Amino acid sequence: MQCAKCGQEVPAEAIYCPHCTGDRKTTDRQVMQGGVKGALIGFFIGLLPAIWLLNQYGAVRGIKAIAVILPLTGLATGLTYGLVRAKREWK
Repeated sequence: MQCAKCGQEVPAEAIYCPHCTGDRKTTDRQVMQGGVKGALIGFFIGLLPAIWLLNQYGAVRGIKAIAVILPLTGLATGLTYGLVRAKREWK
């Protein structure tokens, strides 16, 4: 398989091109920790408007679904952001 960025040959089991990333000192565990950290932050940020919606309107009128979707959307966004940020900060 060839790297789309540099055009050099990349092993099939590689997640990232070793030629573009160089000798990285950041471990996969650190990248995953960045993703988990981002997911937790996103979840709690999404939880705040959900709590406000439930207090403002109660559980009537389908607000329960919105109150569940907001934290989950925040979690997914935070996870993605955390993983991307951790990857960019590779050393």
